[in-house]
Amino acid sequence: MCMKKNEDGNFVLSGREHGGYRWFKPLQVILFTAAFYAVLLGAVLVMTILAGLMSGVSPGEILSGNSRGYDNVDMYTPVGAIMNIGSIAVLLPALFFATLVVRYRSFGTYQSVTGKWRMRHFLIYFVTGLIVVALPLAICSFIKGEATGEIHFTIAGFIICMVLGFCQCMAEEHIFRGLLMQTFGGWTRITTVAIILQAVPFAIIHPYNITGKISVLLSGILMGVMVYISGGLEASCAYHILNNVTLYIINGFGIQTVSTNLNISDLVFDVLVQGAFIVLIVFLTGKIGEKRK
Repeated sequence: MCMKKNEDGNFVLSGREHGGYRWFKPLQVILFTAAFYAVLLGAVLVMTILAGLMSGVSPGEILSGNSRGYDNVDMYTPVGAIMNIGSIAVLLPALFFATLVVRYRSFGTYQSVTGKWRMRHFLIYFVTGLIVVALPLAICSFIKGEATGEIHFTIAGFIICMVLGFCQCMAEEHIFRGLLMQTFGGWTRITTVAIILQAVPFAIIHPYNITGKISVLLSGILMGVMVYISGGLEASCAYHILNNVTLYIINGFGIQTVSTNLNISDLVFDVLVQGAFIVLIVFLTGKIGEKRK
């Protein structure tokens, strides 16, 4: 797999192919995305505080909920899910609104080489990924023997967590493997460099210990490879959703305890699962349509 020169249909380097492209155009999109995100984040914060007041949760508790990493973060009640997952999910509409303002390319060009979201591709990756990604995660959680039996979810919290969990993963993929990776690809014109660079901020924003950050860095790189092979975000979105939502479920139902501190075995397991999913993508790409189509 050559990853050093631009080819027709190379999603990573396709940012330069749009009419009106200038080196600063992606920066404009990033700045407007940040501006819209600030507004939407404010709206999420207001909604969370109002929901918290109705549930007896103080604003101070809400704002400090994830200040110590993942060990004490609440993603299982409506208030916790809206604040801790919804605050990331709104990155997706923020990017959408930014593309409407800058107007040198459509939102769909951040999704695939076809300029639109390929739902059929996504569903195939998602369904097959249930076996390759979700099932090993669930089995590994049972093997670890960390089950407490304590159910953290409320009914409303579970529903909100599942819906926002999908949106959160979609948002992160659009920002990191879409906007940032294509920005770096447009500037450097080297696929490998762009894939690595976008993974760095992806690792930084996750509050894990050093082993965890290395694991997330490798995950970001491997998801970038998924995008390169498949020609769009559908495969990486499917993996990201299956990974995160499965973890939300097993943690929320007390099967495993979420932790900020990951160890080497966690890192190796994650890489192996992602590697298996990449093999699946290579196989499926020839079945459901080449990336250049």
